[in-house]
Amino acid sequence: MLLFIFLGMLIVQADNGVKHPLTLGERLTFKLRYGFIRAGTATMSILEETEIDGENVLHIQTIAKSSSGFSWIYKVEDVVSTYIRIPEFYPIRFEKKLREGSYYADQFLDFYPEDSLVIVEFIRYDDDMKVKKRELKEIKSPPFVQDVLSAFYIVRTMDLTVGEPVFITTVEKHKIYDLKVLVHKKETIEVEAGKFKCIVIEPILKEEGIFKNKGKLKIWLTDDELKIPVQMKTEVVVGSITTELMKIEGIHKKIKAKIK
Repeated sequence: MLLFIFLGMLIVQADNGVKHPLTLGERLTFKLRYGFIRAGTATMSILEETEIDGENVLHIQTIAKSSSGFSWIYKVEDVVSTYIRIPEFYPIRFEKKLREGSYYADQFLDFYPEDSLVIVEFIRYDDDMKVKKRELKEIKSPPFVQDVLSAFYIVRTMDLTVGEPVFITTVEKHKIYDLKVLVHKKETIEVEAGKFKCIVIEPILKEEGIFKNKGKLKIWLTDDELKIPVQMKTEVVVGSITTELMKIEGIHKKIKAKIK
């Protein structure tokens, strides 16, 4: 099932006929800070091209883990994956496994766009990882609805203009809604991975995110065609978390927004 990650560009064809480059093998590593405390690390990876039920899909995954020093305050081990059908670029499978403090939950979504249907399974566990609640529902949806992770990668393919929000029809748990993404401003910031010209966006989330998002989430993307996430800031149940890009791997195209 697994294919070796290769270097090069994957060209994703959207329904509007515009080609969008995403780098197969891209791996972004971030440090997570809680105030001035190093809270953990996170990765965002475009892992591989593979097959699910005969469908050609792209596997994208994010992982967040708290550091050993921070885990005694609030332990986190989150894994979120989306499997995007290519070249059309819509998900057929979504998996979210949250392990945050005393909160343990899984969510699995299977998409059937031809039937305008999404099957949602939600599982909540107790401290011993015994199932305390399980829900299985079928929900009607638009044919090519996105999950919250595939929606983020769709945003990375868009032309963004300051002051002009974009909307993406998204499913989270049992809800279908238009995810509104505000485009605030352009700003130059410096992180461990370098100094970058960025465009600042804010998705108006309605779901449990990595570190159980409880407030605003702002994202700094490189102001070029790659739109690499450079920094993210969000409020969580224990305060606020800043995510800063430390390392870029697997991208061999010039990052035009990088200053140094």
